[in-house]
Amino acid sequence: MTREIVKQDVELLGMLPENSEAKQLLAKHIDATVRKIVEDEDQRTREYTGSCLAVGFLAVAVFLLGVCMARGGAWWWLSAPAVFIGLLGATGLAQDAVPRRRDARGRPL
Repeated sequence: MTREIVKQDVELLGMLPENSEAKQLLAKHIDATVRKIVEDEDQRTREYTGSCLAVGFLAVAVFLLGVCMARGGAWWWLSAPAVFIGLLGATGLAQDAVPRRRDARGRPL
């Protein structure tokens, strides 16, 4: 569940009559959902070392592509390692920069 759904549930809770059994049921549901969201957020982390390394890889790839384009001539061969390094950096950034549940060694579960 997302926070948006919880917000909608809270609005719906305000519209229900005070004595309603549905209001009590919805209030319990909202409490349980908020608890789950908070616990889940506490367990999700980013891998900062991998994120920094990925950004470094992307920077090297951009530098190599810049050299390739600026020098011209036979320097075109730099585009192959630049693309490979850029793909590694993009993959690493996608894996490590996103908050996820991780084990003790930092690997995604």
